[in-house]
Amino acid sequence: MEFTNLNQKIEEAGKENLRNVQLFGTDNFRSWMLHFPPGDCTPMHYHQSPETFLVIAGKCSVKDIKGNERILEKNDIVFFPAKEYYQLTSVGSDTLVLFGNRSEPFGVRPVRAEAKQ
Repeated sequence: MEFTNLNQKIEEAGKENLRNVQLFGTDNFRSWMLHFPPGDCTPMHYHQSPETFLVIAGKCSVKDIKGNERILEKNDIVFFPAKEYYQLTSVGSDTLVLFGNRSEPFGVRPVRAEAKQ
């Protein structure tokens, strides 16, 4: 059994300017925290396994490959099936903090949209 405190991790990420903080990981599961200042974003990409994100703080724009967008706020959760393209962007004036889970180990690389073209 493992435990962590998200408030501590958020504070550390802010002080050390960390975007991605690994929390827990095994050979078939991982969880992490993303810490994005306003305007920061991921590339358009997908993963081989399903995943979820929970908004802890800030606002998040979620776009799909067709440009459809939805804004998520604190306590909203999004689920992405395997191989579904998406992009996450920190919108608003506060830092975006997301808690993510995926059924794969750390180190598996995403597939970027521009690599597919």
